[in-house]
Formats: sequence, structure tokens, C-alpha cells
Amino acid sequence: MLGLLLGLAPGPTKAQERSPERAIEATDEIRAPAARTATPSGHFQAAQPPPLGPRPTETEEELRRSMKIRPQERPADGTGDTPRRLAPPAPQANFEGLNAGSCCSRPPDTHGAVGVNHFVEITNHRGVGVFRKSDGALVKNTTLNSFFGYTARTIFDPRVVYDRRWDRWVVFGVAFQESSTVQYVFLGVSRTPDPTGAYYLYKFDVPESTGNIFDYPQLGMDQDALIVTANIFSGDSYIRTRAFGIPKAAAYNGRSFARPYFDLGTPGTVAPPIVEDNNANAFLVAASAGNPSHLKLFRATGIGRSTASIVLQAHVPVPAFSVPPDARQPGTTDRLDTLNARFQNVSTQIGNQLLNVHTINADNRATAKWYQIDTATNTVPAGHSGFVFESASSDDFNPSVAGSAVGGTSANPIGRMFFTWTSTTVASGVTTRQATVKAGGRLATDTANVTGGTSFARATTAYNPSSDTVERWGDYSAVSIDPVGTSSCPVGQRAWFVNERHVSATVWGSRFGRLGFC
Repeated sequence: MLGLLLGLAPGPTKAQERSPERAIEATDEIRAPAARTATPSGHFQAAQPPPLGPRPTETEEELRRSMKIRPQERPADGTGDTPRRLAPPAPQANFEGLNAGSCCSRPPDTHGAVGVNHFVEITNHRGVGVFRKSDGALVKNTTLNSFFGYTARTIFDPRVVYDRRWDRWVVFGVAFQESSTVQYVFLGVSRTPDPTGAYYLYKFDVPESTGNIFDYPQLGMDQDALIVTANIFSGDSYIRTRAFGIPKAAAYNGRSFARPYFDLGTPGTVAPPIVEDNNANAFLVAASAGNPSHLKLFRATGIGRSTASIVLQAHVPVPAFSVPPDARQPGTTDRLDTLNARFQNVSTQIGNQLLNVHTINADNRATAKWYQIDTATNTVPAGHSGFVFESASSDDFNPSVAGSAVGGTSANPIGRMFFTWTSTTVASGVTTRQATVKAGGRLATDTANVTGGTSFARATTAYNPSSDTVERWGDYSAVSIDPVGTSSCPVGQRAWFVNERHVSATVWGSRFGRLGFC
């Protein structure tokens, strides 16, 4: 949550673009003792944690350079208030999620995952909320600190994933530093498929130099390992990005583990994947406005093993992008933070295809853009990228995407895509709209751009909880594939999402729901 702006590294030279793969150094080990077992209590204790401010990972010079890049042109697939959409997935469930109430820091860092019977949402401080899929009822809620049984410092930047291969829930977070040499990260793995039951709970210190801060972690997985990335700061200066694997065989049984701790350099925020097959390689990706015509692609092999390796495989060429403007709100000059051009959430990896989405500047509006990278050719083929937006007049940001293999082919194994994002509209001659939770999708055979989408929650007032002129929003959202199918609607045709909304001018909330092609 602290590292809100994308880390910017200088763009590659022509020689570097042609250079062979570069091995990434493992400078230390992550060492975690055996887990303790506990069933987190199901109550919520309101308290006001310290403010969580942005921690930029780019210099002012790099920001200025990015802003001089000509904005990409938003296509006219959606015009005015009647955007066109082919084969839209239908909304099938729409429930109210966690909200700040009378407590809690901003933004919520809303994240979530869907399992067989439950949807689990996780936010800053408000903590872990377990909801029934059938009716959206909240059956358990506990703060992050109560969940992990930790009281020394506030836990933040939470993530949660559901491992449908092993029917387990995984919760991750990081705490503020206890001292200049101690900062703990936290891992919880459910002992059974029940997210309200007992967990293996880990607490371990990251091996960073004195004063360094482990921030904005992301959580992915392949068949053997959980994959963690994070930005590292020295004071307020971004100095590197880290990555490491956690072996499932150890973590899912409460055993200790030690694995290589990789230094990825300064590519900015790096997104790990959710690998949906048995690929021996997991691909990680970064987007940096300091290198606006490329995406950095890393290949991790055996990331959960002691012999793990990571290489910088390629700089993948893409149309030059720039930092998005902050999102406008009707009735106020206050804007919503669009969090720059980094990938905010995990990718989907199926076969040699890697799918993710970020926010860029298009026609001087914040606009979500997705890419489907071919990891065999280090390219984004024609038709494998597009924009996501409500209308030609909207600002669209805080996106996430998940893909599935249903409808895929050997040439294009991702046959379905599901998106969530936030949208606002301020323009003359059209209906203005306050911040709205959006969701939509596309088939592999659809046109590239996802326009319109379905509105799951729309505010009636601007969000203005502070004296800031740019209000914190996000920092991220989530989409995950429903692991339950039917004879007429197989797994991969439906997905669940969660995103931030606001329930009043000063109180953040969230909305989660399901959409599907059948």
C-alpha cells in the first residue's frame, strides 16, 4: 500500500534489447520457522491505525518524461452513453462487502478470492471477511492483527488467493517495521477447505539491510509454489524489487522452509502469475512509465525449490504509454488517485500466454489496457491487447483481470477474460457518474476492446474524506475464476470480483459479485 507509484527504471538501450537473457541474483534466503496452528477469532475490534501514505518509486524527472509522451488514442467502440459490447458476461450475483464504518485507514486495499462455498474478501485493518456465495451473508470477520495474533505493529497490504488444486486458502500481509532491522511478513494457509476454520500461521522477518522497507507485496502461484514479489525502499527511495517462492509442500503442512530471495533490480512493481497449468516456468511482468514502450518479462523456473532461478527474459515491445491522469468526480475538483501505470494485481498464465491489465493515459483520460503476452515469442500479437472503459467520456482505473482456458485454442489458450474496474464520468453533454464498480468480459473471438460493462454499485456523491485534492483509491481490486461448474456451465465460464466503492462522501466500502457467460 505504501509504494503507490510505479517504480521507473531507465529504458533499455538497443544493445540491451538484443542482448541474451540475464540471470537474476539470489542475494539471500527467506527463512520461515514451522507454523503455529490457530483458528482466528471471528470478531472485529475497531481501532485507528497510523495513516498509510504513498511511497513513490519514481523520480520527478521520470514522471515529467512520462507525462510528455503523447497519450494513446482511446478507440470509439464506446461513444456517449450507449457503448457497444459483444457477448457480455451477465451479472449473476451482487453483494455488499466490507466497509470502513467508523474506523480504518484509506485506501482499503480491497482484495478477494472465490472458493467452493465462500468468497473471502480482505482489506486493510477491517481484515478477513468470509461470505457465503449463496446469499452473500458475512459469516466471519476478524482484523488482520487478530487473524495472525500479532499486536506490535499494524498489518497492511493484504492479499488472499484460493488454491483450487489443493482446496486451500492463502492469506498474506506485511507489518510496519518493529525497528530499523525487523519487519515481519505474515502467511496463513487454511488446514482444510473451510476458510472459517484453522490455519497454519507463519511470521518471518525479511532479510533486508537496516532501514529498508518491504512494501506492496503481490501473491501468485504455480503448481508447486506460492510466488511473492515486493518493492523495497530505503527511507523514501525505491531501491529494488524482490521475489521469492514458498513451497506448497511445506506451507500447506505447517513445516519450516528456506528459499532463495531474488533481487530483480529496479523494474518497478512486478506482478507474479496465477499459473493455470503445469508449466515449469512462471512468468512475471512489470510496466514502467520510465520505459514506456516495453514490458519487462521475467521467467522463474522451479520457484518453490532450493534450486530456483529467475532470468530477465525480454523487454516486450508495446505502444508507448504514459502515466494516467487522476480520475475526475462530478461536483468537485477533488480527484481519485489512479495509482500510475503499474500492474496492480496478478497475471493469468495459461500455456505460453500471460494476461494482465494496467491503467494508462488515453485521450487524457485514465483508461485500463490489457495485454496478452506470448511468452514463446516475447511479443504482444495483433489483437492481443485492448482497452477497457465504460464510455468515450469516462475515466476508468483500478482494474483487475482473470482468464480461463474455456473456449481457448492451441494458438490462443485464453478463451475467456473477466474484468473489474472503477469508472467515473465528468463531461459536457453526457450523464455524469460518480465512482462506479464495473465488471465485464470478452471471448477470445470478440473485438479487442471491452466497453460498457455492468455497473454493480454506483455512488450518489463524490468521495471526499480528507482535505487532499487527490483522494486515495484502491490500491487494487481482484478477479478470480469460480472453481465450481455445472454440467451446462463448466469451470472457467464464471468469475467473482471485488472492488472498492464508497458508501458516503467519507466512508469507503466494497462490492463483490459474480458474472458469467452461462
